[in-house]
Amino acid sequence: MKFKFIVKPPPKKEYQKEFFRFKKDFEAEQDFTEKDFPKNAQNLAKKAFQAGFERIVFVGGDGLLNEGVNGIIEAASGKIPANFAVGIVPLGTGNDFAKALAIPRNVKEAFEIIRKDKVISVDMGRVNERFFVNCFSFGFDVQVNDLANKIKESYRFLPKQGSYLLAALKEVILGFKFFDVIIEGEGINLKEKIILAAITNTSSYGGMFKINPGASLQDGLFNLCYVKTMGRMKALISIYRVLKGTHVNLPEVKMFKISSLKVSSPELLPWEVDGEVQKPQKKFNFQIFPGALNILTP
Repeated sequence: MKFKFIVKPPPKKEYQKEFFRFKKDFEAEQDFTEKDFPKNAQNLAKKAFQAGFERIVFVGGDGLLNEGVNGIIEAASGKIPANFAVGIVPLGTGNDFAKALAIPRNVKEAFEIIRKDKVISVDMGRVNERFFVNCFSFGFDVQVNDLANKIKESYRFLPKQGSYLLAALKEVILGFKFFDVIIEGEGINLKEKIILAAITNTSSYGGMFKINPGASLQDGLFNLCYVKTMGRMKALISIYRVLKGTHVNLPEVKMFKISSLKVSSPELLPWEVDGEVQKPQKKFNFQIFPGALNILTP
């Protein structure tokens, strides 16, 4: 069995040590990503799949995994074969997808999971032409995500997850925007002014925000949470509630389970997939693909 490790640099010493130990027992290679083509994660994953690697392991966070999975799907012409699987060494900021799979941040333990080669199938989503594994969202949280990335660059001494919380508090204090949207899907037909909407495969995003408690990777459905307008003080309190997953009882919060959805707005909406901010758009079509991705898990 051939393993390709796709690594977001700089690689940690612990990772390099474990990789070379792994290579003694398995046929394995590694590539280090660059931001732009041809060495971005999407193209490296595409080339690895085309070269016949049966296991592609992503060493980084949810954003790296998102790029790589899109490259694999492109190479597989939309249908990933049953004998192929993806592994994760979660060294990113949030690692929400890996957390939901109980894949530890400890590098040695993550490699042990890869060695055992236990595979499960999980759901994937697609919004417009972009596939994702953990989340698609738009509105306030995307602005938070964008600010958090800037904070991480400016204040490297901050804990990684703390940048998201600091960004959320700052956005509320400075003032946040409301978005006019039309949302249509199973049991949903509304025209609403909202703060944010998040469709997730797992319970959390941003590394610490439990936006959709109880979400499952294998139920053939994604969870939708949208938040209607509220005042600044209540929004500040609500951030704490989202950390605990207790926001679901607020009257401004609505929850649904969905397999498809259409979202439109008269204005450009800021949006992201798996923590990666995308170019604003006005229309979004969401669809789920049950059990479409094989993952190495404990």
